[in-house]
Amino acid sequence: MNGCGNGPTVIGSTCGYAMAMDASNSVAASYRHVRRISRRSGSNFYRSFWLLPKPKRQAMCALYAFARTTDDLGDCAEPISLRTRWLDWWRQTVAINLIGEASADQVFLPEGLVPEGTSAGTENWPIDLHRRANEILPALRDSAKRYEIPSRYLLEIVDGVLADQQKTRFDTYEQLEHYCYLVASAVGLACLHIWEYEDPIPTSPAIDCGLAFQLTNILRDVLEDAQRGRIYLPRQHYEQHGLSEDDLLTPRPDDRLQCLVLDEVTRARRLFDSGWGIWDSLHPDGRPMFSMMWRTYRQLLEQIAESPRTVALHRVRLTPGAKLGIVSRHFCPPLFRRLPVPPWELGMSETEL
Repeated sequence: MNGCGNGPTVIGSTCGYAMAMDASNSVAASYRHVRRISRRSGSNFYRSFWLLPKPKRQAMCALYAFARTTDDLGDCAEPISLRTRWLDWWRQTVAINLIGEASADQVFLPEGLVPEGTSAGTENWPIDLHRRANEILPALRDSAKRYEIPSRYLLEIVDGVLADQQKTRFDTYEQLEHYCYLVASAVGLACLHIWEYEDPIPTSPAIDCGLAFQLTNILRDVLEDAQRGRIYLPRQHYEQHGLSEDDLLTPRPDDRLQCLVLDEVTRARRLFDSGWGIWDSLHPDGRPMFSMMWRTYRQLLEQIAESPRTVALHRVRLTPGAKLGIVSRHFCPPLFRRLPVPPWELGMSETEL
């Protein structure tokens, strides 16, 4: 008997959950795993983690590995119903391990992920969820506790990817704002806790900064999203320029699209201006990473503004030279100290276009 009536047999004392506990679940091992996941992701922002002191860098790797796994679940090629079930399980797993009473080396795995009566685990799935949970969650829990990251921010990240499984159109800008909050601003708020700040927490600038980053991503990916049958720009905006849903699904580099993109650029610039308000509250050792991220996304937005029609032709990217310039100015302390604060781009939403 397991002490849970007629329920499933479990390891440990938490009814309804299997508890994994071995050397591979140690916090130190978990941090090694999240560093490996972050390093292998190929993300341009992994290098920005090295601007942080080691404890904060480790926490950023834990946050990134968690967010990366969540995104991968939402983007894998399996049917929507299966992706949704996996994401529901992932959310439940994250919640019970962040909020529950598990010790540092324990990972609780909710039952129900693998169909009852099957002996196989998840090791042959596109993403081995049992293994990922054991690899990531001890480090994520340790980082969340150390830097007092509210669990709701982490769960909202999963909620955003869950929403992405069902909603591929937005009628209003307010609907898009809520989506961007879940997939971007919640990440930024979690980062803010890792970087550390002076009270009160700059919540409004952090939310606007996440919106600015995500709106830039949406403009960059107009063509790729159309090829996946997705339209993230809100209907109320594109209809103002005489565009229809079909026009966004087969985008053409015409005057109407140019006007739409430039309107969104102006909106994003205002959000970037507000988002820079984080700077004054940030702990000094968190400022270089924030600056590098802000200036990278802002430069990408300005590249889109210079040639707005190109979003219908290909994904807009910064040139290698532009990336190198941003990296060198942040990793070389004398160059970083010479960067303008606030950045010269602030206020362009009122003076450009």
